[in-house]
Amino acid sequence: MKSSLQIGFLATSIMLLTACGTTGPREHIAPDPKAAELNMQLGISYLQRGDYEIAMEKLDKALKQNPNLPSAHNTMALLYQRLGENQKAEKHFKEAVNRAPQYSEAQNNYGVFLCQQGKYEEAEKRFLKAVENPLYQSAAMAYENAGLCTREIPDMIKSESYFRRALQINPNLSKSLMGMADLSYEQMNYMQARAYIQRFNSVSPWTPQALLTAIKTEQKLGNEDAVSSYKLIMRARFPDSDEMRMVNEGI
Repeated sequence: MKSSLQIGFLATSIMLLTACGTTGPREHIAPDPKAAELNMQLGISYLQRGDYEIAMEKLDKALKQNPNLPSAHNTMALLYQRLGENQKAEKHFKEAVNRAPQYSEAQNNYGVFLCQQGKYEEAEKRFLKAVENPLYQSAAMAYENAGLCTREIPDMIKSESYFRRALQINPNLSKSLMGMADLSYEQMNYMQARAYIQRFNSVSPWTPQALLTAIKTEQKLGNEDAVSSYKLIMRARFPDSDEMRMVNEGI
C-alpha cells in the first residue's frame, strides 16, 4: 500500500538546461528570488528524470539564493527521500510546511513520507491540512492518500470516509475504488464489493490484488462462472504473483 501513495509536484514547463560549469570552485551565491525560482524548477525537472546529482546542485543553489522558498524545500525533501536520507528529507518537509502552511503539495508529500515511516496519525493530519486549501486542485489525491494510510492503523471507518470523499471529487480514482471494494468485502457487503470491482475495472487495468478480491467476492456470491473467469485472467497475466499462489492453494 505505502508505495501506492501519491506525491505532488508543482507544474513546470521550462526547458532543461545543459549542466555546464558545475565542477569548478564554489562561488558566493547572492540572494536572488527570481533565480531561485528558476533553479527550483530545474531541480524538479532533473529530479523527475532521475538525474539526482544535478537536481541536488540546482536545489542547493536555489536555497542559497532564497532560503525561504517553500517549493525548494519541498523538492529538496523529495530528493532526499528518493536517496533514502530520511532525516534530511523530514527537515526540509518541515521547513516547507512551516514557512507555508497552506502549501498543499508539501503537506500532502510530507503526509506520504510520514505514512511510509509508519507514522499514520501524523500523516493523516498532513493530508487533512492539504485539503484545507480550497484552491488545492489535487484534494481527491490527498483524501485517497488519507484513506490508504488510515487503513494501515487500521481505522476502517476513517478509511472508508476518506475513500468516499475522494470518489465524490473524482469517481474514477482506481485506488479509492479498490479500497472501497476491499472494505466492502471485509464488511461482508459482497454485492457492494462487486460493484466497486466492476467500477475499478472500467477505469484501470487488472492488478493481482484486484483480481484476488474479485475472486473472493464472487466465491462468496456463489458465482462460479465469474470465479473461473477471474482465475483465467490471473493465470494469463500474473502467473508468478503471490496472489496466484494463494489462489492455487485455495485461499
